[in-house]
Amino acid sequence: MSPRASSYDNIIDAAEAVVIEAGASHMTLDAVAAKAGVSKGGLLHHFPNKVSLLMAMVQRQIKIHQDARKKILKNIPKGPSRELKSFIIDAQNKDPMHNRLGASMSAAVAHDPRLNEPIRKVVRDNYMKFTASSIGFEKAAIITLAVDGMRLQEMLSISPFDDEQRSRIFDELLRLVDEFQETKNKAQK
Repeated sequence: MSPRASSYDNIIDAAEAVVIEAGASHMTLDAVAAKAGVSKGGLLHHFPNKVSLLMAMVQRQIKIHQDARKKILKNIPKGPSRELKSFIIDAQNKDPMHNRLGASMSAAVAHDPRLNEPIRKVVRDNYMKFTASSIGFEKAAIITLAVDGMRLQEMLSISPFDDEQRSRIFDELLRLVDEFQETKNKAQK
């Protein structure tokens, strides 16, 4: 990794740490520079303002999830609903740090709606892909909404489910995808 890329990533790591520790509303460029061990000028070289830094954090989270889903897809047999299954399995992988960062990022997005655009695009693309699957629009949308609801509850720390219940819910969502696919296949014969 080049020193520039390393510095760039180090700054984003520091920004995420500041957001997790103090919340997005308390994240300042000075605090991030201090946490990253760079001068404010060094930080500004990569990120000219707070919004550009927050946007980089959002982009990183999107990439992390996209990369995770690509790995998951490699283990799912070819089939019409594998993208939807990878979405469910990715959500099943619980990461408490992601939930804390997600909650803080939500606060940042509330202050600057421009940060919503890359997330909105990913959500829109996912829904279009999933609802175009052969299980049908309504069923795919309901399953996707259930996954998003679970993620949101966990991100906001309001989920009423323990780990065992959570696992059963995700297993049932995966089972429903298979059931809906099987039903659709039988109807087509």
